[in-house]
Amino acid sequence: MLHFIYRSSILIVLSFLFISCQSSDSPYMDEGQQKELQTAYNSLQDNYQMLINNYKSNADSLPTSIQNLYGEMQQMHQQMSTSHRHMMSSHRQGRHMQGERMMGRAMGVHMQNHMNGEWYQQMIEMHRQMSKMHQSMGQPSMSEMNKKLAGNYGQMMKMIPGLDKATDVPFNTQGDPSVLDGQQLFSQNCASCHGGTGEGVGTAFPSVVNSKWITADKTVPIRIVLHGLQGEIEVQGQQYQGVMPSFKARLSAAEITAILNYLRQESDKELPKISQDDVIKVGKKYKDRTEPWAPEDLIQEGALQN
Repeated sequence: MLHFIYRSSILIVLSFLFISCQSSDSPYMDEGQQKELQTAYNSLQDNYQMLINNYKSNADSLPTSIQNLYGEMQQMHQQMSTSHRHMMSSHRQGRHMQGERMMGRAMGVHMQNHMNGEWYQQMIEMHRQMSKMHQSMGQPSMSEMNKKLAGNYGQMMKMIPGLDKATDVPFNTQGDPSVLDGQQLFSQNCASCHGGTGEGVGTAFPSVVNSKWITADKTVPIRIVLHGLQGEIEVQGQQYQGVMPSFKARLSAAEITAILNYLRQESDKELPKISQDDVIKVGKKYKDRTEPWAPEDLIQEGALQN
């Protein structure tokens, strides 16, 4: 009798979870949603190719700052495309699974959605900043093309389910930041916007070396990397307006630790190091956060001096 009750209870729980996977809370896209997103992606690719052709034909007339960003943009686009393909594949495979197998993959799909959403947000900001630079140079056509691509990414973000819900931070408590190369990780994940050595890119992207947003109380740079930062900030006397995306789904606690310690040591070797446990504690404290930080949030809490 007890065995029957136990089996019945399990079946009820599994049925509830399966229904959840089919509901609006599901991380999966159905076939129609997948087709809609892929159509939007294909349109974006066409617009991107038009932009690339324009850059190629005007390469000699572009200033060094634009040429550098154009090169970084191409690399970011390739990485974004890889992430997009992985996400679409996970949705196709997941929709063909049933029961426990489908539910077992649900968190993985949720994480993949967030990883791809982070890439979309990063591409949005890259194209927004490039649009501003072209506008200031009196190149409205190039500005409009970048602005259009930023809009394309924004529309695609709205098609991915669950981005408005918190995602579990992929902390690997067994990781060891001391064996990771923070400089290499920075180059792979951050240099496209902040420059090869973290010195920033003109008025588009701020320096992250010798920046108060990095050298402040440990919790400040950790929160920024985990959740992003949106709004106007001042770095070394220069004002910047934009959005830094979250890296919560893309980087482990060990990787975040290694990157931030690299930047803090490059800024001031006397700064206390960030531990992996510091990152884990901050991540757990704000585990339900889904929005980027506003600069005034960090200042008002006393974690950063204005």
